[in-house]
This record gives sequence, C-alpha cells and structure tokens, in this order.
Amino acid sequence: MASQAADFVNAFSDPRAPVDASKLDFSEGSLHLVDQVLEDFYQRQAALSDDLHFFASAYVFETARRQFGGRYLRGDEDNPFVLVIGEPDFRVGVLAMAKIKDRTVNGPEDNIPFFYAGIEPLVERRASATLT
Repeated sequence: MASQAADFVNAFSDPRAPVDASKLDFSEGSLHLVDQVLEDFYQRQAALSDDLHFFASAYVFETARRQFGGRYLRGDEDNPFVLVIGEPDFRVGVLAMAKIKDRTVNGPEDNIPFFYAGIEPLVERRASATLT
C-alpha cells in the first residue's frame, strides 16, 4: 500500500499538476489536497480511473496507518482492502476505498478530511467500529 500511496504523490510531481506534491506529506492536513483532487472529478462529473482510485485510497490508508498503526486485510467488492487499527484490544475498520469513489460521485457530503477525522475519537475510546 505504501508504494501505491507514493505513486499518488508522484502523479502530482509535475509543476502544472492541480496540487503541489511537496505538500502531500501524509499528514492529516494533506488530505484536503486529496479532497481537492476528488472535488475536481465531482465538478467535471468525470469518472475516476481505477489507478487513481487505488492510489488515492492508498494515500488515505497510509496517512491513517502512519498515525494510528494497523494492518491491511482483504475486504469486499466495494472495499477490496481495509485498514484495521487497534487489534487485539479493539478493532476500527477503515473503509476508504468506497469513500474515495463516493466523493467523486456525491461531492462534498463524502468529504475525505471529515471521514478521516472520525478515526481518532474511535481510537481514543478504544471502540470497535467500522468507518465508512
């Protein structure tokens, strides 16, 4: 997943790219840039390519894994990969892949920074939950 997240960053290394790749630093704040990219697809009503969908999902996953730890598991058709945080004491499942795609279809109601902000309270409470 880490190499696919790096591919997301590299996709924006061109100076003419819509976001500054140097600001894609795997911080929570950098997720606003991911959201900006997805907003562009929403505004243009353009389909997200499979590669960009996977790379953007990997970036969100890796941002969360670096902050909270966890491991990747296989998921289902909508979420082929899931990040699971907190095992064995609790289990927070992060289903970012469907959320990334939904952001391009539904717009701001599926805001990525808002989605991500839901992880920390669950981890702090050591609550088992699935974040979709």
